[in-house]
Formats: sequence, C-alpha cells, structure tokens
Amino acid sequence: MLLVGRYTSPFSRRVAVSLRYLGFEYEHKAINAWSNLAEMRSYNPVGRVPALVLDNGEVLFDSNAILDYLDFMVGPEKALTPLEEPARHGVMRIIVCAMGALEKMVHSVYEVTMHPEEKVHDPWIDHNLSQAELGLDWLDQIGQTPWMAGERLTQADITTTIVAQFALARFPESFAPGTYPNLDSLSARVMELPAWQETVPAPDEAKLKVSIPTEED
Repeated sequence: MLLVGRYTSPFSRRVAVSLRYLGFEYEHKAINAWSNLAEMRSYNPVGRVPALVLDNGEVLFDSNAILDYLDFMVGPEKALTPLEEPARHGVMRIIVCAMGALEKMVHSVYEVTMHPEEKVHDPWIDHNLSQAELGLDWLDQIGQTPWMAGERLTQADITTTIVAQFALARFPESFAPGTYPNLDSLSARVMELPAWQETVPAPDEAKLKVSIPTEED
C-alpha cells in the first residue's frame, strides 16, 4: 500500500499511526496538496490528503473512510473503532467531537493564511476557537479507564491525541500544556507508542512551509 500525504497533516497522521499500530506495511509519499495539487488530484479528484493506494491499485480517500476500511480488514478483535454496538457509537462520538474541534481550528488557520492581514476577520477566528475549546473541554472530561473508551486503546485515543497536539502546535497561547490535564496525560501515553514515534514528521518535512500550513483530508 501507499499512503499519500505529509505526516504534518493531522488527517494523514491519524491514518499513518493507525496503519502502524495495526501492523500494515506501506510506503509513504509525503506530498503537500497545496503545492502539488495536480499530482494529488491523480489520487483524489478533490485534491485532498490523505489517499491510500491499495495493492490492487484502488485508491481510498478521506481519513474516516480509510480508517473504516482498515478496521474491517483486521476484523473485530483488532479494529480500532469497534464494529458492533454499543461499543461502536461510544468510540464514534469521541472521534466526531475531536474531528469537529480540529475542523474549527483549521478554519481559524485558513482565515489567517488565505486572507491579507487587513481582511482577516478576528471575530470569526474567535468563534471557531471557542467551539474548538468547548470540544476539547468535553474530551478532557471523559474518564480514562484506562483509555477513553474502556480497557484498550481505540481510534478515540489516537484521534484525540492528534487533535490535542495540533491545538498545542498551532495555538499554543490558547491551548497551552495544563489547559486540559487529562488530555495531556492521554497524549503522553499515546506518544510513547512505536506507531506514534515512527510517524513523527522528518525534519525536512516539518520545515516545509507553504501559504497554508495544513491540509484537510
């Protein structure tokens, strides 16, 4: 398999961590959708990352769809999002909240990067960040027993950590360490996993800067 999309993208990174954790072997093509739009459209007609090229040549895109495919491939015992209820919706509601907070933060990033300074609308940034904060507040209040959805690590833990780390990296003044102590504790444990450490952006990838510093899936 081939994963297309830089690890600096939180959407690509959640797929990469999941691939590693579930034991899939894959090649990685670290391209930026904004500076390589034509190439990205050869994988996804919308031109968004990530994309996963299967061994038979079929291409999957959208991180949620890719993760759903991986779960069904590994089966119910290993799936990071349970395949049956009621455990499935318990994990899904955490993922949806985390991804909603991420989308709001991405909107705030776009407001700054897509407009000249005199046209940046600060109330729109504040509105989106306030929604992200409420989402992270809700996630922080979920008890860990020892993980967010029970006794084993699930996609809820991986995605929430991805989002928490994105918040810290992009908006350190709003989401400083200690703001969400339970999420800090969760992140510390997830970040110790080999699957996380093996998908840390390479120094040259992390230094790549374009007009928009992240990509949506």
